[in-house]
Amino acid sequence: MQRFERIWIDQCEAAERIREEHGIDKALGYLVGEKLMNFLEVSKQKPEFRGELPHFVARVREMFSPAEIERYLRSARRVGAPGHVLSDEDYEEMREAGAFDESPVRAAQDLLLFEEMKRLLGVA
Repeated sequence: MQRFERIWIDQCEAAERIREEHGIDKALGYLVGEKLMNFLEVSKQKPEFRGELPHFVARVREMFSPAEIERYLRSARRVGAPGHVLSDEDYEEMREAGAFDESPVRAAQDLLLFEEMKRLLGVA
């Protein structure tokens, strides 16, 4: 049985399938905008995840070119599962319905995580 903190391995394999079936933008949204972002957040509290983080980041950098990663990070308008799953219209409808935590604290946390993720992936 795989240790949970090594879930990133399965997530990278899933991203490869997503890339083949749906293209690079969906794969990057899934792997970087959702899974890596979540992993980074959890790593702040759990040392076993923190220890896996460099391996996860290295694998992302193997899977995607620096230009692909930079293009994604510079163009991402939102992160998390809704960021790459929902259309703009569906996202807006869910946002208006109150489906997302849009508190200033959550926004600041997400921004800090996103900036750290950019740094880890080598995007200044």
